[in-house]
Amino acid sequence: MLVVIVARASSGLQDKWQWWIPVICMYIYPLMLVLVWPFFPESPYWLIREDKHEAARKSLERMYGVDDPTFYDIEMKRLQEDVNFCEDRAEGTKKDKMLWGWIPSPTAELECFDKKNRKRTLTAICAASSQQVIGAAFVIGNATYFLDLIGIKEYFDASVVLYIVMLLSSVAAFPLSEMIGRRTLIVPSNFVLCFFLLLIGIMGCVSDQTKAGWAIVVFIYLWALVYQMSIGATGFVLASEVATLRLRAGTQALVTMSNGVWGLIMQFTIPYMINPDAGHLGGKVGFIFFALGLVVSIFGWFLYPETKGVRFDKLDELYAQGIKPRHFKKHESASDLNNQIGREEVKTKV
Repeated sequence: MLVVIVARASSGLQDKWQWWIPVICMYIYPLMLVLVWPFFPESPYWLIREDKHEAARKSLERMYGVDDPTFYDIEMKRLQEDVNFCEDRAEGTKKDKMLWGWIPSPTAELECFDKKNRKRTLTAICAASSQQVIGAAFVIGNATYFLDLIGIKEYFDASVVLYIVMLLSSVAAFPLSEMIGRRTLIVPSNFVLCFFLLLIGIMGCVSDQTKAGWAIVVFIYLWALVYQMSIGATGFVLASEVATLRLRAGTQALVTMSNGVWGLIMQFTIPYMINPDAGHLGGKVGFIFFALGLVVSIFGWFLYPETKGVRFDKLDELYAQGIKPRHFKKHESASDLNNQIGREEVKTKV
């Protein structure tokens, strides 16, 4: 949103600073990261795996800022149990997983694609990469230029409003992901996004593009609203939770790589789709993302589990049992009910 506002402000200039200012401002954000990054606390999980327990406790204290030693005792115990659980399930020691004694072996990344973990890895990749193929690269990355091409005179102002809508929608995703759940929020929303993309494509076929252009703007706004409250924000949550704890770092690396590859593909091909001297598709580009989005939406229906309120060890158990991911919540609810009945029976006997 800030980049679009800066670009809007500099668009009235008549010299090279018209485009130099937005380019320079883009470097502010990586500069902020470079300055702040050295002060980030280290991962307590990693420190415990390295037997640096005192450093792990200090990292927790920095992260939580709670003045309660008992809290950190409990949290350290929980993290240690998780690390022990992962190490017990891993084959070989840490030394065995090093090449020539000092280079990390890609064992974890390769293990992500074995028969036991393949579905979880593909689910995590799909949850993040589907953002690109369901239209994010088109709407977010090329909105201003696209609106100009379809004849919207106030294209800069329209794109500023678009990013404000997306920002507010992202904020709404915080409580919704916990209130509604991950799968419940993402899967239906994906099909709604495809519907809006279909409407954009249909509007691109209308002969009166002046009127159709404003209809496309409305559908883009609606798409952005639904996207940011669902797959746009919650997709990363699901991608991080669906991986088994022991392979989470490797899975997240693969998710980031695949997301970057899809982003590169989209940013390279979209200009050819919409440029007047190339594809010149206009609103009909919605048909392309409708087809791609429908594919990943169907995959999501079968692959995405509901991870809200499900413990990591329980996820491992459900995947190991071969239960279909879309039925995880039902089995988890049945398990909780059986446990509750068991506890009530024990109390009755006592």
